[in-house]
Amino acid sequence: MLQIIQLQNATIGYSDKVVLDHLDWEIQRGEHWAITGPNGCGKTTLMRTLLRLIPLRSGELRCYDAEGKLTEGLVTSYLPQISQIDRHFPIHVYEVIDSGLPDAMKPATKRWEQVQHLAEATGISHLLGQPIGRLSGGQLQRTLLARALASDPELLILDEPLSFLDRSYKESFEELLSAIVRPETTILMVTHDLQAGDQEHWQVLSLGHF
Repeated sequence: MLQIIQLQNATIGYSDKVVLDHLDWEIQRGEHWAITGPNGCGKTTLMRTLLRLIPLRSGELRCYDAEGKLTEGLVTSYLPQISQIDRHFPIHVYEVIDSGLPDAMKPATKRWEQVQHLAEATGISHLLGQPIGRLSGGQLQRTLLARALASDPELLILDEPLSFLDRSYKESFEELLSAIVRPETTILMVTHDLQAGDQEHWQVLSLGHF
């Protein structure tokens, strides 16, 4: 397997606060990682660093393309917590999904076909015309997943995707991930809900315990 991300002796945090120090982590293409740990241990800060929203305090962050060469252009998608979404914002499901497509994708008919394809894959075709304020938590999560997959990402980052969902939606969301995410896509999932039986499907980075 080829590496996709390497952190070496990384210090992560903000100008006035170190959150993680001396972190070494190698991620191979196609791996599934669950990032766990108590509140405040640095899970979100780590993800924001990988998304290059926060610069490293020190150390090295390297990303590699499918040929194993260093790259600054890793195709990455982020699925936020549904609690962070403003449900009163006047936007429909099809618009949310379309916003994840590359700007260069033309014409409009091709974009619409891709939106329909993603909606069908995530089981929300019947909701395309609905405003997001009318969606259940599970329906909104599927909408956001369709948007995250619209760019055909190499790296998919999921921020607490199982929070605020009931048991049935949690199970169906996990099954959905297995069914529609390409095997070569690398997944990093921040979670508090990793069960003992799920650990065979995920490698675990437990922050605050190393």
